[in-house]
Amino acid sequence: MFKSLALSALFASSLLISGCQKADDPQPSLPEAEVKMQRSTVYLSTSRYNNAQGYSQKTLQSTATFATDKLQLDFDAMEGKDAMSFTVPRASLTAALTGVYELRSLASPAAPVASVYTFFRSRAAGSINSTTYRNVRGQLTITGYDAQRQLLTGSYQAQLENVSDPADNNGASGDALRCNVEVTGSFTNLKLQ
Repeated sequence: MFKSLALSALFASSLLISGCQKADDPQPSLPEAEVKMQRSTVYLSTSRYNNAQGYSQKTLQSTATFATDKLQLDFDAMEGKDAMSFTVPRASLTAALTGVYELRSLASPAAPVASVYTFFRSRAAGSINSTTYRNVRGQLTITGYDAQRQLLTGSYQAQLENVSDPADNNGASGDALRCNVEVTGSFTNLKLQ
């Protein structure tokens, strides 16, 4: 009887010990990135309808790359007409990456962020008809950086003032309508690569 009590006590204590051990915590999955981009065009004359186009993460190809010398953010509406790109030299970034970074333009040539806006009139395999702008005013704002999971959160605003209509093929001849273009966007949990 003593043996069965001792064996029962040993069995019960082994169950208690194994029940108190912490199971391996699985790594939480990365949250899905939420990315939005909006382009609005306002014509300076009243002869043409002002328009806007919006994109979400389902229609945007978005990448964030942290190289040894720069942070590169690219937002491309692959099935749309707009693409926006930002390059921030690493030396211009804060240690936490968060901050407001001004876009380089003719008015602000010393600003840290090089930006490129591209409007695609058409894009098919082997044939791209687009207009690219590099003199863009605005800012890139990084409001959060999760260093452990390598996730960025922020927004951007880019403005082109009194430019030839990017949708008009006559832009090179100087006959295109003049307009103001604004591109805004936001990104949450964008994975750094």
